[in-house]
Amino acid sequence: MVGRDTELKSAGRPRDPEADEAILRAALELFAERGVDGTSIEQIAKRAGVARLTVYRRWSSKEELLAQAIAYGRNAPDLTDEEYDTLPYPEVMARMLGSMADSIADRKLAPLMAQLMGSTFSHPELFDAFWAASGAKRREGGVRLVRRAIREGMLPADADPEVIVDIIIGSLFYRMLVPPRHDDVGEYVLRVLRQVGFRLTP
Repeated sequence: MVGRDTELKSAGRPRDPEADEAILRAALELFAERGVDGTSIEQIAKRAGVARLTVYRRWSSKEELLAQAIAYGRNAPDLTDEEYDTLPYPEVMARMLGSMADSIADRKLAPLMAQLMGSTFSHPELFDAFWAASGAKRREGGVRLVRRAIREGMLPADADPEVIVDIIIGSLFYRMLVPPRHDDVGEYVLRVLRQVGFRLTP
C-alpha cells in the first residue's frame, strides 16, 4: 500500500491493519454513494472512526486512496505467476469462471465500477491510479491465460489475445452494470467464453 510511510517511521508508530481496513471500507462506501467530488478525506476519516492525520499519513492524495479502496473492494484472488502456467487448465478455467461470475453477481461492485467509469474523463488521475494499483495486473493475467488457451488448443491459433480480453471484459462490464434478468450468472459467463471461441475442454 502506497502512502507516507516515511512519516510513520519517523514518528515511531507501527501501521494498524484494522485502521487501514476501516479507512478503505469507508472510502469504498463513500465513493460508491457519492462519487469522487462528493467524497473527502474528512468524510472518510469520520466514517472510519479515525483522525484525519491517520489518513493523510497513509495516502498522499484522495485519488490514491480511492484507487486502493477500489482494488481492495475487488478482492478476488489473483493467480500467481507460477499458477498461470502450471495449474491444469480445467482448474484455471474453474477459478476464472468463478471470479467472473462472482463479480457480475456482486451488486455492491456495480456502483463502484459505474462511478469509476464515470470519472474516467473528469478525474483521469483516479483511473490512472486504479490501473497502476490493480487494473493493469489483472488485464495482463487475462491476456496470459488467453495465450495459454491458444497454445493448448482451446482457442484458434490465429486468435488475438488482446481483442479477446477486451470482448470478455466489455461483456462482463455491461452485464454487471445492467441488472441481471432471470438467467444464471455462471451460464452467462460460459456463453461469453463460447462466443469468443473457447472450447472448454482441450
